[in-house]
Amino acid sequence: MKVFTKIIYGLAALLLLTSCSMIDMNQLNEKAKVVRIYDHPSQIKDCRFIADIVGTQGHWYNSLYVSNKDLVFGAMNDIKNQANTLGANAIYTQDIMLFATSVTIWGQAYHCQQ
Repeated sequence: MKVFTKIIYGLAALLLLTSCSMIDMNQLNEKAKVVRIYDHPSQIKDCRFIADIVGTQGHWYNSLYVSNKDLVFGAMNDIKNQANTLGANAIYTQDIMLFATSVTIWGQAYHCQQ
């Protein structure tokens, strides 16, 4: 019986330790704080297109532990980080796809003169 109890405690500890990595949220990089998200074409009309990008947050296995708000902010952080890596300071998006277990934001990265 003691061996069985040790196995159960070991499995519980393993599950507890791995659950922290299951809730990993996309953090906004310091340099990406300058990136702005726009939803109207007139806001990026004088900007240079760089690339199409997609930001996501959430998975089927952690949806019970993450709020919808956190999923949206995580996806926004992801797309802003990608835009910044490409040298963009603006994102034009019309589509935020809300699924039962995740959020996906499709956008276009632009560089705008300030």
